[in-house]
Amino acid sequence: MASNEHKNLQDVNRHNPKGFEPATNETVLSKSIGSGATETDGNLVWMNKSLVGVTTYKIQGYSASGTTNYAYGEDIADNKSPFQWDVDYGNSAVASGSITPKNFLRAGAAHVVAYASTVQRIKGWIASDGTNVVTLAICKITPVADNVSNVTPVVVDEIAVTGLGNDSKLIAINETTITTPSLAAGDIIFPMVKEASGGSEIYLNLTLETYTY
Repeated sequence: MASNEHKNLQDVNRHNPKGFEPATNETVLSKSIGSGATETDGNLVWMNKSLVGVTTYKIQGYSASGTTNYAYGEDIADNKSPFQWDVDYGNSAVASGSITPKNFLRAGAAHVVAYASTVQRIKGWIASDGTNVVTLAICKITPVADNVSNVTPVVVDEIAVTGLGNDSKLIAINETTITTPSLAAGDIIFPMVKEASGGSEIYLNLTLETYTY
């Protein structure tokens, strides 16, 4: 009988786990929250794979007067809000400029990536009191230890919207087609913003979502 035990069966004779056939694609088997003190009475459930190993990064800030060049967050050591994006990048294209380690380390709204991961979604809101095109660039920099050289950021994704002429009128962002989704552990991700014709107040509040599976 031992040779007929389920654990000894070969591929075609071993059945799939409970609920496998009706489970949707890109899901993994898990266990739901139970009610017992031993925490072992949950039920088998199939959960979306995108929820496994997910990290979210909050990106929030504003530009008091948009410029045609990209601008990024204030130095956290300055006597200004680190949420204010008014440091002139000097270029309207990310690939055309660079940033010193001192500046990208201290820039407001910047986050260090803990694990090698992939960006799967950028979701949130943008508002502008102007009617020009506003472009948000989510950028990444891979720092090099003990090196003072400038670094050119890499665009993770650029999102362009047209302002609605009122900073109480919100524009929804739900970006899932990411230009450069791969992030390395230790990368610094940060936002920059520009306006087709400067002068507008621009506010942004978004979440960048990554996964590690």
